[in-house]
Amino acid sequence: MSIKGVNDNTSVMRMNDYGIGDVVYAVLNSLGGSIDGLKKLMKLLFLVQYDIRGRRVIKHLYGGKPITRTEFYLWSFGPMADEVYDTIDELENEGVITVVTSDLPFTISIGKRIPINLPDPVLAWVKEVVRDYGSLKGWELEKHVKELLDLTIEEKRNYYMGWPVDKYLTKEGFSLEERDLANGWAKE
Repeated sequence: MSIKGVNDNTSVMRMNDYGIGDVVYAVLNSLGGSIDGLKKLMKLLFLVQYDIRGRRVIKHLYGGKPITRTEFYLWSFGPMADEVYDTIDELENEGVITVVTSDLPFTISIGKRIPINLPDPVLAWVKEVVRDYGSLKGWELEKHVKELLDLTIEEKRNYYMGWPVDKYLTKEGFSLEERDLANGWAKE
């Protein structure tokens, strides 16, 4: 995780100078400051990284690294990334976010406003994904992502449980293309 610029006045951002915490914060900010449920956050982060159009998948990178700065694997509720859990804990400990667990799904909210530390093309793509999918509930996003990945059959999900998403896509015959947003951003 890398929430940079909170305690310094650095105005020049290097190409790879952000982490998953910065992407999580940008998603929360784009949603108006809060989100109901980790499942919704996880699926939005997945959709930031993977743009699935039928059997063609575009994996977004920035500076040669995954745009979310994490890799996803398949699990029973769809794609997951362990680093998101650690990032939530770290951001909460730093007071950047608050997590209210008294109700389910629990709410994750911005606790302290900080500058968004993402390159313009990354932030533009995060906003695009949130605009397209941010109104959906966590369970709706889970269903949608499973449909996109052709993982609606429980036995198939169980077979591929724990597999890295890229390996699954290749094995199942999806066309996987990497697109580095550092080389320019334009929606197709």
